[in-house]
Amino acid sequence: MTRLRVLLSARDPGGAASIRALLPALRADPRAEATVAASGAAFDMLTTAGAAPLRFALADGTTHVPRGGQVEPLLGATRRLLARLEPDVIVVGVSSLGVGLDEALLACAGRVPTFALQDYPGDANAIGGKFAGLYFVRDDAAARLTRARHGVAALPVGSLRHSPYVSLDVGELRSQTRARLSAGDRSVVGFFGQPAEIPGQEQGFRDLVSALARRSPAVLVILREHPKSPELRTAHRAALEAAGLDAVDATGLDPMEPWLAACDLVTTCFSHCAMDYAFLDAASAEPLGATLFLLTTPEVRDFLRDQSGEMLPDGVARGLGEVAETATDVSRLLDALLRPEARRRYHDASRRLPRHADLSSIVEALLDRAPAPRVAR
Repeated sequence: MTRLRVLLSARDPGGAASIRALLPALRADPRAEATVAASGAAFDMLTTAGAAPLRFALADGTTHVPRGGQVEPLLGATRRLLARLEPDVIVVGVSSLGVGLDEALLACAGRVPTFALQDYPGDANAIGGKFAGLYFVRDDAAARLTRARHGVAALPVGSLRHSPYVSLDVGELRSQTRARLSAGDRSVVGFFGQPAEIPGQEQGFRDLVSALARRSPAVLVILREHPKSPELRTAHRAALEAAGLDAVDATGLDPMEPWLAACDLVTTCFSHCAMDYAFLDAASAEPLGATLFLLTTPEVRDFLRDQSGEMLPDGVARGLGEVAETATDVSRLLDALLRPEARRRYHDASRRLPRHADLSSIVEALLDRAPAPRVAR
């Protein structure tokens, strides 16, 4: 039997996490032959996961084109990749902040069926309006938002990247990591950074540091920068030290889940790690904590609306987090969210998230919509 050649790609950690969850089911299916291509942090994540990805980069070593940049070198490299692999099906992650391999594959796919694994609800990115033929999304709300924003087909399948959490012993993970940190009875507050290009993030971090420095009793801070901007750790560590805060730098220490599980409060501008925390909490027998979104500048709030089509970060409308829009909000919400009752409310809300991903429906959709496989390479 000639197998269908499925090409999967990712250039972002979120896309890599979704592929990591889907790949075992796809490679176990005798009808499919799966190949993975990746760039940047996604390549490292998928290599560590044993996915054996092909590394994608342009001749100058870059892996993406900023908004408004010249895309022809990217498209040329992608056409050469497609000519070499000759896929019957293309599956991409969804990324923002410019364009790269994922978007170029959609633009160059021609008649090859295309699919996308959405991470952030409503998110889709394309070159010249060439979106994927079908987006696999978390739930009905994400499907409605995706259709409304982009006019594309969307199928709710649950959260791929979080499906492995159901087998985790989250309580043990939390205990082990807090012991490693020597946290004791201290509250642990995590700051999970985003790429440096996001406007207003630095002010949010400064507002957090200022509020934590004034707080008593003192907390333990976990600092974890985004894989795309690890260089921010130097300035952020210096700011934490100058404020007299006890901090642990977990940047680049994978996997991320132990650091999240250790936290009593996760803070970020609007990283999807906030939903990682929510799904971990849903898989935990006991409440973990809560989430605080640091949207303390008009610039970052505008960026959120432009990128997501929503006024609030993912999860907030479900009771999975609070938003700080001013420095005063940060101090007030720190106190409120570190209380036991806030932790219980968050845990109740997390339990309403979809607990499983429909991997079989995804595999069937990929293979059923593909044309007959080509025999000659």
